[in-house]
Amino acid sequence: MLAAALGAFASRLDMPSMPPAVIEAVKVRVLDTLGAGLAGVQLHNHHRLLPLLEAQGPCRIWGEELTGSARETALVNSFATHSTYLEDGSRFTGGHPSSVVIPAVLAEAEIRHSDGRAVIAAVAAGYEVFLRLGRAIYPECVNRGFQSTALLGSVSASAALANLRGFSPAATGHAIAIGANLGIGFKEALKSSGSQPIQVARSCEAGFVAAALAGAGDAGAPLVLENGFLKAFGGIKGSDPFIAIKGSDPFIGEILEGLGTEFRIDETYLKRHAGCRGNHAPLDATIDLIVKEGVVPEQVKQVRVFVDTVTRAAAIEEPADGEQAQFSIGFSVALAFIERNASIFHYTTARLSDPHVKWMMERITVGVDPSLDVRYPDERGARVEIELTDGRVLNHSVSNARGEPEWPLSGVEVEEKFLALATPRLGDAARTVRDLTQNLDDMKDIRELTQLLVPAKGRHAARA
Repeated sequence: MLAAALGAFASRLDMPSMPPAVIEAVKVRVLDTLGAGLAGVQLHNHHRLLPLLEAQGPCRIWGEELTGSARETALVNSFATHSTYLEDGSRFTGGHPSSVVIPAVLAEAEIRHSDGRAVIAAVAAGYEVFLRLGRAIYPECVNRGFQSTALLGSVSASAALANLRGFSPAATGHAIAIGANLGIGFKEALKSSGSQPIQVARSCEAGFVAAALAGAGDAGAPLVLENGFLKAFGGIKGSDPFIAIKGSDPFIGEILEGLGTEFRIDETYLKRHAGCRGNHAPLDATIDLIVKEGVVPEQVKQVRVFVDTVTRAAAIEEPADGEQAQFSIGFSVALAFIERNASIFHYTTARLSDPHVKWMMERITVGVDPSLDVRYPDERGARVEIELTDGRVLNHSVSNARGEPEWPLSGVEVEEKFLALATPRLGDAARTVRDLTQNLDDMKDIRELTQLLVPAKGRHAARA
C-alpha cells in the first residue's frame, strides 16, 4: 500500500544513506528558500498573518524578532516564502516543495535542537514524497482546477516531520495517509496573488496536524492515496488493493521506482528571476536576444511572446497591481528591456504605473504556440519575436528557463541571489547565514543558524 511504502522509506532515511550530491542539493535549497522567505518578510507580505499568532515558542519567524510555536511559525514562514514566487519548483509537478517542506522542518528542528544532519534527511524525505506523488497527478490536477503545491504540501510536510520526530515506519505511513486529507488549493486563487499563498501555508501547517495525530497513535486510511488522492486529483482509477500491495499497478510502480536509491531533488529548478515560473523562459529568451543584438526599447515596434497553453492560462496580462504583475509575462518582458533583469523589488504597483514600463507593455503581446504544448511539461520553453522600427524581425527561443536541471544556476549565482534577497533584512549577517548553510551537515544545533535570522537593527539593538 502506497502510504505504507512511502512511510517506510521516509522513516528510515538518514544522511549516511544519502548520496553526496543529494546532500549538497538539500543545502542549496535551504539557502535558496531562506532567501525567498526573507524577501517576503522585507516586503511585509507576512504582516497580515501576525495577528493570528497566539502560541508561545522558541521558533523564529525569519527576518523578525518574533518567535512562536513551530506550527504557527511554519505557517508564517511558508506564506512569506511562497508570496515571493522565488522558491524552487518542479516542472514535472507544477509545484514548489521548498515552501512547504523547509519551513516545517526548520521550525520543528528548533523545538528539538536538531542537528544539521537530521534536518538534511528530513528535507530530503519530504522532497521525495512531494516529487513522486506530484508526477502522478500533474498536470491533470491543474486541468481540474487545483494548485499542486497545496495538494502535495500536507503529505510531504507530514513525511518530513515524521522523519525528524523519529517515527516508526508504520507511524510515518499513517502521518502521510492522514496528511493526504488535509491539503487543498485552487489554481484560480493565483488570480489573487496576495492571498493565494495561504493555501500553501495551510498545507505546510497541516503537516503538523497529521504528524500529531499519527504520533498519538491514530491511523490513516491504508489506501487513501490509491483510492482517494490519486483518483481525485490525478484522474487515476482506483487500484485493486492486492495489486497495490504487489506494486504491479503502473502508477504505483512509477511512484515507488528507485525509492531510496534514486532521488528526485535534482529535478527541481532554482529561479533566476522573480515572479511566476511561467514568466522565466520568456524572460531568458528576451534577455538573451536583446543582449546579443544590443536592442534598446526605442528600437522596438512590437514584441510577440509565445508560450504553451498551461503557461498562458496562468498569466495575468492586464495586471491591476504589483502582486498581479508577478503573473504577467508582458510586465516581466518589459522589465527585461528596461532593467535586463526581473528582481522581486521591481514587482510593485508603482513600477507597473511607470510610464516607461507602460509604454513597453503596450508593444508586447503574449500568445500560444501549439508546438510548445507537444513538449510540455518535459520542456517549458518560450519563443520571442522582436520587430524593430527599421523592419528587422529578431527571433529567439529557449527550451527551458535558466535554473532547470538542463540549464542550472551556478553555485555563485545561487549565493548572489541569496545575498541580494537576504541582505536588505539581515545586513552583514546574511553572509554568515550563507556560510553556515553551506556547512549544514556539520551543524550541531539548527538554532546556530536560525538565531541569526533577525533584522539587522534588532541585532544591533540587542548588542547595545
